[in-house]
Amino acid sequence: MVRTAPARLLVAGLAALLILPLAAACGGDDSDDAHAGDTAAVLAAVTFLDGAGYHAIDDAINKDRTVPATARTAALKGQAVVRATAWPAELQPKADALAGILGDLAAALEGDSPDLGKAGAAAKKAHDAQHEFSDAAWGWLYEKAGVKGPTHGH
Repeated sequence: MVRTAPARLLVAGLAALLILPLAAACGGDDSDDAHAGDTAAVLAAVTFLDGAGYHAIDDAINKDRTVPATARTAALKGQAVVRATAWPAELQPKADALAGILGDLAAALEGDSPDLGKAGAAAKKAHDAQHEFSDAAWGWLYEKAGVKGPTHGH
């Protein structure tokens, strides 16, 4: 079982590297399967975000009063994944909001001794926003797959 945030990020990153080429290979035509690339990209991105450790970052800052060494990098990588992914129209506004929130978290964590109050508020907001976004993205994937998913994923 993968127990550390860096290891989870590595596993999620590797999964994304395996799935993203499928997204590129599947897109680009006008058939009913034209969104197959979108599906693979959404799957890769949400899998990465789910494993990025925002819950642990929130807990570390707000409960333990420590900033994990990888917290800023996790926020920046998450922001890059969200911005680089071609989201379906119904997810795009939430994706844009999440990218901004992750950017705010990265900014709050900048420097050698970030303000724990600001960092904590940003970490809580990022954690909550990531869960909300993940629920929406998985809902979209369940619909595309014809699967009756759970009513709430967190």
